Amino acid sequence: MFKTEIKGNSLYINLTPNNSSSLNENFVFFGFLSLICLTFGIGFFFVGATMILPFAGLEVLALILILRINRNWLNQKQVICLDKLYVKIIKDNKEMVFDRFLSKFLIEENNSKKSIYLKCNEEKIEIGSFLNEDEKKELIDVLKKKVSNLNFS
Repeated sequence: MFKTEIKGNSLYINLTPNNSSSLNENFVFFGFLSLICLTFGIGFFFVGATMILPFAGLEVLALILILRINRNWLNQKQVICLDKLYVKIIKDNKEMVFDRFLSKFLIEENNSKKSIYLKCNEEKIEIGSFLNEDEKKELIDVLKKKVSNLNFS
């Protein structure tokens, strides 16, 4: 998902992954799965299958790990700022500033999947790797329009 914002002559593009559920909704979902898993494990433990309970615990640990990985992936954020002289990219709380006239936006297509890069000198930075194909097309259109406006103004 991306949002554009114009401040003066600068275009700010905020890129974030799609998030269909909130943190609380994910806790409820994974908590429910963990509860079911532990209920079966305890039930089999009382029936006499004692080796089930440690594996149920491992499944709960796996669910917690999956929840953490999911949250880390969803917390990604990239900000692109285009103005007359510079291209700024903020990625992983690290700001990179490039001269706009020495920078290029590259679009590479592999197996009908597009990848967007900013290339300046020898550095090549991928932009919006977590976006879906429709969002990437929209982002490409927005970037083309803004770059052409900056070039002819």
